[in-house]
Amino acid sequence: MFERTLVFVDTSYLLASFYNSWEIGARAQLEIDLPEVVATLGTMVSHQLHQPIHRQYWYDGIPDSGPHRYQRALRTCDGVQLRTGQLIEWGERRTQKGVDTRLVADLVVNATRHQFSDFVLVSGDADMIPGVDEATNHGARVHLYGFGWDSMSSALRHACDTTTILDPREDFADAMQLQVLEGPLPPVIRERPLNDAEPLDSDHGPTAVPGFSPDPLRAEAGTVATPRLEGANGSGGEVVPDPEKPASDIPAGIEEPDMCDEPSEAEVEAMTEASKPGNRHTPSPLDMAVGSPKPTPKPSMMAPRRKLRSRYVPLPEEVWTSAGFQTPFDVGQQYATWWYDNAASAEQRDKAHMLSGGGLPPEIDRPLLQFACETLHEYTLSENQRVNLRDGFHSGIRRVLINIHRE
Repeated sequence: MFERTLVFVDTSYLLASFYNSWEIGARAQLEIDLPEVVATLGTMVSHQLHQPIHRQYWYDGIPDSGPHRYQRALRTCDGVQLRTGQLIEWGERRTQKGVDTRLVADLVVNATRHQFSDFVLVSGDADMIPGVDEATNHGARVHLYGFGWDSMSSALRHACDTTTILDPREDFADAMQLQVLEGPLPPVIRERPLNDAEPLDSDHGPTAVPGFSPDPLRAEAGTVATPRLEGANGSGGEVVPDPEKPASDIPAGIEEPDMCDEPSEAEVEAMTEASKPGNRHTPSPLDMAVGSPKPTPKPSMMAPRRKLRSRYVPLPEEVWTSAGFQTPFDVGQQYATWWYDNAASAEQRDKAHMLSGGGLPPEIDRPLLQFACETLHEYTLSENQRVNLRDGFHSGIRRVLINIHRE
């Protein structure tokens, strides 16, 4: 049996331990350099076991949209093989399939070949116990590396030969970079308001029609007081004048019309004649008192209402665009710059450092997707395009904030 070492790393366990070592507000700003983690872990194991490392196996699940950024970085590292399973994403939930099984199978297969004397396992899952038992039964020494006693199964620790507890923030300090972008940030005064991107005012509705009121009865009651007359021909009757209108404006001897009575044939003919283009005249208070018909609006008279556009979704020509082919990553960077300068509120600018990584809130994510569809001329975006789009937004926010601090 050769004195050589194999390293088996549960990638999801390692990354979760790294992120959990920081506060929630700082996790979105944390950048992990996995090639540096590979180098630091290899040096640490070599010094402890005093023998060379043959290879490192990293295990992780890959979604249907393709490998993530850190998974692509692992594939470029010398002496590292990325062993993948399936990552099933359902909303915010993610489940790995076949990852732990593949790690256990590799433990057993390499132990039965008797080509390696030591195995280093970076994990805390009790599902690794069957593989550890088979490796020790075939004469291999299994060393467990973990991040905190609470993150490892006690049964797994007992099954391994040695246990080493690591601190991510101390042992891997060079592999983690935290860009502190704390607010409040200085406000940016916009020179030109985006008038065409603002919500519509009430003045932009349909064109008003002269003499038209949505409630004719209420309009009549509020503008003209109906005179009350007694007597058939006005003899012996006394007119009750309107306090706001002089009594001389309304001639005596006119009866109050009954609004519930149907119009007579003479009135119908008079209304027909009055509706002709040559016989139209401005209605007088007397005509309004006797209940003359009001003109009704027609669809052709309506002014077309402008389409309401969200102030958070700019037109493609309002945002700086790079020449040539555009990727979702480029679109995300461009939108981040525009959003910070034009659409973000003062509170959002103060908390912009929390948008440099992780998930985006719906009030930013939805306009971002809509802007990307318009810019890329796509009806919808694939999952891979959405991941690259959000990565570009994170990168754009970091660049904006770094430039502000430099200024």
